Amino acid sequence: MKKTMVSILLVLLAGSGVPSAQPVPDGQAAWTGSAEERVWGLMQVWAEVKFAFPHFDRLPDLDWDARVRECIPRVMAAGDLESYYAVLGELVSLLRDGHTSITPPWGYIRPGYDIPPIEVQVVGDSFLVARVGETEETATNRIARGQEIVEIDGSPVRRYFQDHVLRFSSRGVKQADEGINIFYLLFGPRDSRITLTIRDLDGATRDVRLTRNSTLPDGSPFVYRFVEWNMMSPNLVSRTLPGGIRYVAIPSFAEGGYVAEFESLIDALDARSIRGVVIDLRYNLGGNSSFCDKMIGCLIDEPVKSATMRYPQYAGALRAWGEETVWSERSWTIPPREGRRYLGPLVVLTGSATNSTGEDFALQLHASRRAVLVGGKTAGSSGNPIEVTLPGGGTLRVSTFKAQYPDGRQFVGIGILPDVEVEPTRADVVSGRDPVLAAGIEVLRHWDEYRKGGWRPVVEE
Repeated sequence: MKKTMVSILLVLLAGSGVPSAQPVPDGQAAWTGSAEERVWGLMQVWAEVKFAFPHFDRLPDLDWDARVRECIPRVMAAGDLESYYAVLGELVSLLRDGHTSITPPWGYIRPGYDIPPIEVQVVGDSFLVARVGETEETATNRIARGQEIVEIDGSPVRRYFQDHVLRFSSRGVKQADEGINIFYLLFGPRDSRITLTIRDLDGATRDVRLTRNSTLPDGSPFVYRFVEWNMMSPNLVSRTLPGGIRYVAIPSFAEGGYVAEFESLIDALDARSIRGVVIDLRYNLGGNSSFCDKMIGCLIDEPVKSATMRYPQYAGALRAWGEETVWSERSWTIPPREGRRYLGPLVVLTGSATNSTGEDFALQLHASRRAVLVGGKTAGSSGNPIEVTLPGGGTLRVSTFKAQYPDGRQFVGIGILPDVEVEPTRADVVSGRDPVLAAGIEVLRHWDEYRKGGWRPVVEE
């Protein structure tokens, strides 16, 4: 199921991207630019965040009212729709939450924008070329995996990332910004040139100029891995690995068809002939919790508690009395599936792009001690956002609850910590080796020792 780059990107990531001026799409609210319209949009942002956002405790130095007041002259002075949404984006990015964002009327990606055919991955504090599309230009410039990007258009790469991406949309967690928002690092007008200062594997640095055009020689677009997994995979990825280990990648929880596939896989699985199952969620950006719960039901033999959702309830009378905000909670129990289930050794692979409902899946199996988590910290974001249409047709999304472990442990703004943390190295990137999957396989190979607590996998360098 191939899709164009633009169609993928327009629905890909809530709250990411850099604003730009474009005509308002058909059917969306017209933009007059009047003073009333500008202020009304800012008022909507202020009010929805003021009374719904649940994470102000993580932002003790943020005076929301004061920052909104500071934006009044800025939205009044904004010369066009682009600059207006830039102001709103910068304001909401101060909330540093993966489910709270501004989306301009033109979507998450500017129409007519593209990237060079390379994927960037942050390893440690280095921005590395992780994958390369084979084009004449990348070959001529000798672009290869493992090269470090030191500067972009003369600016240190970390500063460029902050100024061009995170300034307008921050997920609030370092690993999530680097694992998801890194996708936007190289975007610009299609067919424009971008200058990268790269450090080769031998330590020498040089400048290369690449064209922002992701089209490969066969006409298909070069896409990031989590885009391909999350948006272009019509089916689960399932295969048997050497040693009798079954590998299953769940692209997302946004499609109900994945549930039927997963149930069919469980029905056909001969647990006696395999050593264990690895479920890969490293590029799962989330989706619908009901789909997630049905898949969990295939892996448990007793009910499992869901994550706990805590949300504030505004009451004017309590505020007048000087009392604290009232918080409510909601959770539920996930029952085992009626029918066949897999109850053997289970490893779940996580990473910085494991987000939202993807995190719920990992958390709920982890909290019930049903699965061992292997890989990296997750994106640290959940929240079932409310959506509000803004002047000109853009959208405000505001997180509405705090999700946490059933025992009260926090993960929003932190990330879920794996049992076995694996950090890829530059050597892994160069070789194309997958150290996270390798560690997950080792856990299953030594399952009895691991569950007794006396063994941890040794990840080869």
